[in-house]
Formats: sequence, C-alpha cells, structure tokens
Amino acid sequence: MKKKIIVLFIVVITLPALVLILSGNAYPSYETPHETCHTVPGGYSISADIDLMNSVNASDVIVFNVTATGTDLFVQAPNEITSIMQNGQLNILPTTNKILDQSGEDKDPNPNVMIVTFNITIPDAKGFYYLFILAGDNSAAGPPDFDYVKIAFSVGGATPPGPGFQLFDHFGTIFGGIALILLTLGTILVLINENKFVKIHGYLSGGAWILTLTNVISLIALNLDPSQWFTFEPVGVHISHIILGAVGLLTGLFSMLFGIAAERKYAKLTGYITLVCWWAAFFLGILLVPITIGVVEVILLVFLGISVIGVPILWEILRALGIIVKK
Repeated sequence: MKKKIIVLFIVVITLPALVLILSGNAYPSYETPHETCHTVPGGYSISADIDLMNSVNASDVIVFNVTATGTDLFVQAPNEITSIMQNGQLNILPTTNKILDQSGEDKDPNPNVMIVTFNITIPDAKGFYYLFILAGDNSAAGPPDFDYVKIAFSVGGATPPGPGFQLFDHFGTIFGGIALILLTLGTILVLINENKFVKIHGYLSGGAWILTLTNVISLIALNLDPSQWFTFEPVGVHISHIILGAVGLLTGLFSMLFGIAAERKYAKLTGYITLVCWWAAFFLGILLVPITIGVVEVILLVFLGISVIGVPILWEILRALGIIVKK
C-alpha cells in the first residue's frame, strides 16, 4: 500500500509539472506599456525594406535595410527576450548596441536620417520569432522618445503565439508559491502534533522540495543562454533571490535526510532554514517579476495545488483527524 501511495504521489506531482514545463513561459516579462514612460513615436520614424511577416527556413540569413528619421538619432535592435521580442534568440549583425547617426554603420551621410543594413541569422529550431528594432532620441537623459518596427519570422510553419495562458509573468512564481504553501502547512501541522502529523509533514515537505527542484531545472532548461541569467534588474536582488533559493534547496535536502534518519534536532534546524530562505527568495522574486494573475491562472493554481497535495496526503489528513478510521 505504501508503494502505491508513493507512486501516486509522484504521478500527481509529475503530470502538472510537465504541463507547466511544456506550456509555461520561462522568460520574465519586464516591459510595461511604452506610453507610460516614452513618447511613441515622438517625432521619430522607422521602416524596413522587408515584409513584416516572413516564412523562413532554419538557419537562414536575412539581410535588409532599416531607414529611420529624427533628431539626435540612434537605431538599435536590443539583445533581449520579452513578450514582444525574441531578439535574444536571433544572431543580429552588425550589433545589438546603439548605432548612432553618421557613425560607421550609417549608410546615409545626411544628419537626422539613417540607413542601417541588418544581417539576421535565424535559429535552427522551429518557432515564431519577433525582431524588434527601434529608432529614438540619443540625447534624452531619461527614457527616450522612439518609434519601432517589429518584424516576424516563422520557422517551420510556426504560427504566431496566441492568447493562450501565461502563468503570471514567470511560471516559477506558481511553483514557488505552491511549494511555500505546502512547506508552511507541513511545518504548522508538525508543530501542532508531531507524532500525529509527521507522515503528512513528510509528504508536504517532500512535495515542496520536488516542486522547487523542478522549478530550478525548468528555468535553466528553458533559458539556455547563461549570459542572460544575471542580467535581470536589480542585479543585487536577483542574485540574492538565487542564493536564498539555492541554500533553501540544499538545506531542504538535508532536512529530508535527517528526517529519514530520525535526527529530529538537525531536521528541524535545516527545515527552518529552508522555510526562511524560500519565503525570503519568494518575496525578492516578486520584486523582480510583479505578479499579474487572471481567472485562468487562478483555476490552474487551484488545480495544480490539489494535484500536488494528492490523494495520499488528503487521506492521511482525514485519518489523522479521525474522520477516517483505519481498519
């Protein structure tokens, strides 16, 4: 019976986790509507001598010219990955930095007009990619006025991403939130009555640790460019978030091992360290990626929470409370 419970417990965690890994968005979205901090187009214009929607093959090289106008002008294709651009997945030449008016890359000798030739190498994976190029005010002390052009590339017949669900701006938030709920509930129950709820505590804490490990693996696997891992602002908050999460993951493993070995003193100590580190990491993560949640996300959150808790944990809770009597 115990083996069946363990297998069922693993299944109810693995299935929703796979759904999130395959369908979630691992790239945090930091952009806000441009109108809140920029003037668009603000006296600037930009166009490209290429279709705005292009069907291409993997690894194709696309060459086209961009024409921009405006005072104190610059043109840039930022090396970023957000919900509106996938520039970071494209190989962009001559540069992803600012190209200034009348610089070496500007083919128009006249001031306030720029012509720049871009050389784009398409990824070798099937997908739909948006290239975002902007032209703006290089003299601005704050957020510059700018205009932009967005060019789409479909590789392998991929269609534009639809309005399908996106779990918050960063699906790690849902993993981390559920893990914290499970770990906190398990801690509270064992503090109420350790002997009665020790098995439930093990299920809940183990589930929290597995979810967190899945979260870490997913975020690394879906964002394979290490140069992007430490670029999220503010950098200090992001690094602190990573360190606290990693420490909690390690002490959580030690807590499980100490618990299995019946070393309660050390299991409690490492368990409390895990709880503190993960809550701190979660709140720092909210500073990095503010939560935006809709009805669909709420439904999925409830479904995933129920799935993770699982039948065996509900059974043990009911039995510990005397609602179900073991024959």
